[in-house]
Amino acid sequence: MICNLFELKELFNVNGHESEKNIIIEGISTDTRTLKSNSAFLAIKGENFNGHDFVKKAILLGAIAIIVSVDFDDSKYTYSNFIKVIDTVSAYGYIARLYRMKNKFKVIAITGSSGKTTTKDMVASVLSRKYIVEKTFENNNNEIGLPFTILNANMNTEVLVLEMGMRALGEIEYLTKIALPNIGIITNVGIAHVGELGSQAKILEAKAELLENLPIDSVAIINGEDGFTSELRKKFKGAIRVFGFNENATIKAVNIVEEKYNTNFNVVRELINERINLNLKGKHLLLDALIAIETGYILNVGIIDAVNALNNLEVSSGRLELIKMNDYIIINDSYNANPDSMKRSIDVLFSYDGNKIAVLGDMRELGLNEMEYHKEIGRFLSGKKLKALITVGKLGKYIASVLIETKELPIPIYSFQDNVSAGKKLKELVTSNDIVLVKGSRAMMMEEIIKYLEEEVV
Repeated sequence: MICNLFELKELFNVNGHESEKNIIIEGISTDTRTLKSNSAFLAIKGENFNGHDFVKKAILLGAIAIIVSVDFDDSKYTYSNFIKVIDTVSAYGYIARLYRMKNKFKVIAITGSSGKTTTKDMVASVLSRKYIVEKTFENNNNEIGLPFTILNANMNTEVLVLEMGMRALGEIEYLTKIALPNIGIITNVGIAHVGELGSQAKILEAKAELLENLPIDSVAIINGEDGFTSELRKKFKGAIRVFGFNENATIKAVNIVEEKYNTNFNVVRELINERINLNLKGKHLLLDALIAIETGYILNVGIIDAVNALNNLEVSSGRLELIKMNDYIIINDSYNANPDSMKRSIDVLFSYDGNKIAVLGDMRELGLNEMEYHKEIGRFLSGKKLKALITVGKLGKYIASVLIETKELPIPIYSFQDNVSAGKKLKELVTSNDIVLVKGSRAMMMEEIIKYLEEEVV
């Protein structure tokens, strides 16, 4: 149950009756198509719809209560359980916070410029070895998605792993005050969304809101490799754990040896020094794994269980997903892209044996310096031995332009404006023993290239 009707009214300073304590609300719905019995309806105004237009339907479907904006005209209805609020989106957050406070589950909150979803999947997988775990589904990581995830967590949930996204200052603070995390994780501070915030300093400020609003008895886990460790340490007075490769990290990976499809290394933490083998490659994925192992330690999941969980991890589609075709491999990292994650994915590509083909698309939301950020990726590729580079989009061509200008390596370079043309060219080029990276921003829909190849194989 979420709450009773009396509690819901009390939350928004609406006078209720004692008898309403016996009216149980099992769910909060923002869509009448999913409105179930014993649920309340919350009318949210979105870009393409207005929930207030469906109030009549919610009444007919038997909504226990209907939460609407203060300017909603309810005079034409005989319905008695309208609850009027200044902002229905904020109301959604208040209800989620109430539900979170009423339950005993642990909350893990994860934010960062890149790697949030992979880290979320890893943490949830490790903790599932001991607990009943639920996690953010798809991209429900904003002011609507996070309350949705909390409110839809089953009553028997023991750990809830939440991803927190942001596009402006104040958003992480708002989400943290709803979730009240027991463990707060910042994967890294990069330049994703620099177009909205204007500078990396502002991005640091935004991500630090998680630490500034963590309950003091919580634990913070931060990156020891991205240059912002000391700044983030100042933001939280409670326990802080640092992951990385250097001596200042409280949990670190050392003696790293990469093999064909896996990586061997030592996990060092306090009195523990354990040699492990993980079915992943790329140093940034090792950092994500350290986060998951550390979170497991904090919640009493041993390293053997953690490693087994990570080696059986089901990654979210389009996030460094390894697809083995007939005689070559595709690294599907098409879900999204920014300069930091693009570089990390290129590192993963070059960690594999075989001929490397990079298929790179536009990185969006980078503001006025978007052209320069794409050229930076070209410079990052400079000197690396590629079988071919294929770019997609009007910005992607600037990645290619740097390599064309430098002429360091005589590699074939192709630039296209659409995925179909890029897919056709890739189909012509790819041969046995190739490793293909496909990456670009969500708006580029570069998974279409992979689908084209899969159809051709069939």
